Amino acid sequence: MSTWTKPVVVGYEASPESQFALQWAVQVAQRRGVPLVVVHASGAEPSTAELARPGVLKMYHARAQQIADEGAQRARDLGAVEVTAVGLPGGAAAALVEQSANASLLVLGHRTRGVLTQAIMGSVALAVVTHAACPVAVVRSAPAPLPSIEHPIVVGIDSSEHSMRALDEAAFLAADTRSLLRIVTAWERPVQDAWSAYQNVREAQRKKSQDQPRREEDDTWSAYQRVREEIGGEREVVTYETLVAEISQQAASTVAEAAARVQARYPDLKIETVIREGSAAQSIVNAAAGASLIVVGARGRSAMQALLLGSVSRKVMNQAECAVYVIR
Repeated sequence: MSTWTKPVVVGYEASPESQFALQWAVQVAQRRGVPLVVVHASGAEPSTAELARPGVLKMYHARAQQIADEGAQRARDLGAVEVTAVGLPGGAAAALVEQSANASLLVLGHRTRGVLTQAIMGSVALAVVTHAACPVAVVRSAPAPLPSIEHPIVVGIDSSEHSMRALDEAAFLAADTRSLLRIVTAWERPVQDAWSAYQNVREAQRKKSQDQPRREEDDTWSAYQRVREEIGGEREVVTYETLVAEISQQAASTVAEAAARVQARYPDLKIETVIREGSAAQSIVNAAAGASLIVVGARGRSAMQALLLGSVSRKVMNQAECAVYVIR
């Protein structure tokens, strides 16, 4: 039985992506048995000179409330769910982040048209995903069916802490919806030239142990550092094939440990594991064919993390056909 109590909040505007987000949010609120809050913010900042004029701020607020009311009515037409409309005169990101404090989930549409918008996530979506107090679901196309055995929840993992938090949340959601959980991990072969550079630099260091390390911006030194991290530190590597086998085996161990972690908490949950060679983001997206939801982890709230979010999470949000559920 579901234990949800807090409402689902959805950001609403006139874009197709926003309509998709509203539709998906209605379905989730219905399944969880919680109210839906439809939020629209005018985007006008109170500090601007225009808003200092008498009556202008009130006008923006009224317009925002009107759009929120329109979204709320559309939500009611989509399904039997308790709906509240909230119109605010300020910035959209700040309004949604504020609303997230009392929400179980925040849903928003994400536009990804053109090369630039695919490379750089929209400022509102980025700010909300980074700073929201609850999980955020990003919807950019017509929503897939809600989670079930036929339409699994997919989670991409590695061995990081934020990845494990995503795994735990995905497992909870799968158990709550009695759906299939698909755990995905990916691994990539080191560039063979980089591996050769690693061996060369290592040999050079042996011969010139008193020399200072190369500068970090030196391509050969950087390649050495990258491969050294991949093989777990300073040690002998017999062949390139040995290195590849070890990285592949590490991926297999990671996904096996993740499956065991989930099974210990949810013994009856159905689990699939997927190990793919290739980029993490593309592997997750490819493994999500027919899925209802992809769960990914974001790294945190620091300034650098807010700027970068995490390249894998960002790429998945820009490419996935189903909703992407971001947690920290």
